[in-house]
Amino acid sequence: MPSVEVRQCVTCKHATTFPALPDVRFLYGERESQDYQPDIRNSLSKHIKSLAFRFQAKKLLGQVQGVGPTALDFGCGSGQFTSTISRLSPQTAWTASDFFEDRPQELTGCVYKSNNRLDDDKEQFDLVLALHVLEHDDNTGALLAQISTCAKPGGTIIIEVPNVECSWIRIFGRFWDGWYIPYHRHHVSRRSLVKALERGGLEVSAVHGITAPTMGRSLANLFGARNNLFWLLIGVALHPLQLAGEALSGQRTALRAVGRKA
Repeated sequence: MPSVEVRQCVTCKHATTFPALPDVRFLYGERESQDYQPDIRNSLSKHIKSLAFRFQAKKLLGQVQGVGPTALDFGCGSGQFTSTISRLSPQTAWTASDFFEDRPQELTGCVYKSNNRLDDDKEQFDLVLALHVLEHDDNTGALLAQISTCAKPGGTIIIEVPNVECSWIRIFGRFWDGWYIPYHRHHVSRRSLVKALERGGLEVSAVHGITAPTMGRSLANLFGARNNLFWLLIGVALHPLQLAGEALSGQRTALRAVGRKA
């Protein structure tokens, strides 16, 4: 892997990881966890993650006016979040997709298809989620087009990405977990996110600030340590501090845009 740098626009704050990669799939050799972070295989960590995913899934469902009969979680990772949100919306038939041909072990109660097998599902879904997906590809326009193709005309598309204007960047600098270089190819601001979605033909109805737990992994990065249960528990302990800091600054860890396909 060659040396990597991040270049940021002083106007819109959008940043890009260089050099560009023609194909990013080699970065994801294993499906270790929901977001390809080192997995923590014990019951306590799994329980903590389940609680966090349940909270986020409930919040997301409250931000859409009805899921509809069909929904797709594009870029599902381990499938843990997809399984959680499908249990909270049993009236909806959920499909999950990702890079891999094989079904993720933690995915239950949902159909699974690899991304390259979604051609038969064009304009089939009332709701399409792409949570922390768009930032993983150099060609965000093409990726957004692939995501949008899956939604029915008038369907809802929810895009969630880390917020490059997050208040904790000023504290952690290059160790902030949201940078996640070289995996994150684009680092998005509210302004650049809305522009990208509008260029992709979506009508953006809302952009919500989301607090995703990042304190533990940011501290692990700062100390040059591998993410493990210790840092997960540190993150849990410091989560109230993270919430307070983001509430005071008005800049959350992540941005969740709700768009409608014309």
